[in-house]
Amino acid sequence: MVSSGYVSEKVAPELLTLRQVAELCGVSDRTVWSWARDGIAPAPLKIGKGTVRYSREAYVRWIENGCNLIEGESDDRN
Repeated sequence: MVSSGYVSEKVAPELLTLRQVAELCGVSDRTVWSWARDGIAPAPLKIGKGTVRYSREAYVRWIENGCNLIEGESDDRN
């Protein structure tokens, strides 16, 4: 098989914008940003200077697991 030079969708995770993650979660952009900053939700991936994307797989898994705190993070909101 000849490689086309493109990474298979099965290999590369789908990367979402902040807006797309907010729509997936049913919340505002600011809420997603705050959740990620506070370790409540998966952190964004830096893909360039001033550009971040979010892993669809990480967010779907996080939602399926009940939106728990990300492992290794503490809940300092109390």
